[in-house]
Amino acid sequence: KEYLGVKHLLFCNNGTIVLQMALRAYDITGEVITTPFSYVATTNAILWERCTPVFVDIDPETFCIDADKIEGAITDKTQAILATHVYGYPCNVKKIESIAKANDLKVIYDGAHAFGCRYQYKSLLSYGDISTCSFHATKLFHTVEGGCVITNDDAIAEKLMLYRQFGH
Repeated sequence: KEYLGVKHLLFCNNGTIVLQMALRAYDITGEVITTPFSYVATTNAILWERCTPVFVDIDPETFCIDADKIEGAITDKTQAILATHVYGYPCNVKKIESIAKANDLKVIYDGAHAFGCRYQYKSLLSYGDISTCSFHATKLFHTVEGGCVITNDDAIAEKLMLYRQFGH
């Protein structure tokens, strides 16, 4: 937490379950705008939580979700944006935050490629409502397997901790 400059960080068994926990923590049940350019676990987490992925194309220079195309994909069923930071390049966090606020959407970042990356002097993992990481052997920072979920919201952190610890 100190290294990343975040308030709450919980370790879990993998990067998929933390995405599922993030969706569950905000009671997301509808459409989730996401990127087609991510490991399959990102989309699987959406599907396993019985939500509907809505794919938005990527920016050809960063390979991150193209924030300029997000608003065109929002419907009355959209509840969240789940975007992936790619190869250390940040998503357009300012624009995504603005879109989310204007449309009452939650923002979840898959930050496995962003561990240790900074944007405007802050950890890239401190943006959004929740950021997640996978520590799989193929990631930038790895422990062979594992993951974490990060939030600066005390109530959501408590909810996530209870999910992780079977309610204890």
